[in-house]
Amino acid sequence: MNPQDLRVILATDCGSTTTKAILIEKRGDEYRQTYRGEAPTTVEAPFEDVTRGVLNAIQEVEELSGRHILDGEHILTPATGTTGVDIYISTSSAGGGLQIMVAGVVKSMSAESAQRCALGAGAIVMDTLAANDGRPSYEKIERIRQLRPDMLLLAGGTDGGTVSHVVEIAEYIAAADPRPRLGIGYQLPVIFAGNKEARGQVQRLLGDTTALSIAENIRPVLEQENLMPARHRIHDLFLEHVMAQAPGYKKLISWTGAPIIPTPAAVGMIIETVARREGLNVIGVDIGGATTDVFSVFHEIFNRTVSANLGMSYSIANVVAEAGLDN
Repeated sequence: MNPQDLRVILATDCGSTTTKAILIEKRGDEYRQTYRGEAPTTVEAPFEDVTRGVLNAIQEVEELSGRHILDGEHILTPATGTTGVDIYISTSSAGGGLQIMVAGVVKSMSAESAQRCALGAGAIVMDTLAANDGRPSYEKIERIRQLRPDMLLLAGGTDGGTVSHVVEIAEYIAAADPRPRLGIGYQLPVIFAGNKEARGQVQRLLGDTTALSIAENIRPVLEQENLMPARHRIHDLFLEHVMAQAPGYKKLISWTGAPIIPTPAAVGMIIETVARREGLNVIGVDIGGATTDVFSVFHEIFNRTVSANLGMSYSIANVVAEAGLDN
């Protein structure tokens, strides 16, 4: 369907605590959010099926709007009169969201670029490894083994430069033989976005033991970052590997008319779109159940920071500890 023909849009966000559903309708030349429903997220026990919470939230929208949207567990499309919607889309941060470990050669350069890339893709960065971070080799290997991230982003080296340092980090990853957080028996997705001259050696080290994916170098020259190709690859792997293993997400993916993306990535797109269209510097804050994200666009440069331990439900005890009981 042509985007211009979309008149009734159903969207859900599967959060760590609450699943929200909204109805967006075209009124004249503008789109308006007309109704909103919510229900507890059901990705954890006893339900272990994210679609239960999604259906409950959609049912509330049905009751408030008077629009017939569901036929059992089937979302009716396209919209005709007061029945159905033209498209159903969803974002998700349930089950801990997207948790990534990043690694680079120099902590203040390629590792920092990898961290920016992961944050911009909507991830929680669990740790940042670098060849010069001061930790001994055995500690780095043990850290990779312990964390069990959803995926690992490896960067380092400018195109055509030395390969030995980034290959050394690939050797740490191979020695750790890491396992993903979700899905028993599945390989950990690893994205290599470093010196293209090192691809062959990285493939030899990690190709058989991880779900290795190659992206363009995120720092092809010292003075330039190239984050978007790796960021898009993160989104693809989030859908293919992480969401596919989370309880009920295969079913949810089959319902949506567009790929499911991490909630922070969607919020970031909104902030970037507003800044670009209006020619403004923009800052936004998203306070969730488990994390708090701060987004900004200043002089056309997008940034996101995340406090992974400050939120309004799962992390409320940390908020109390930080602020103090008197506050």
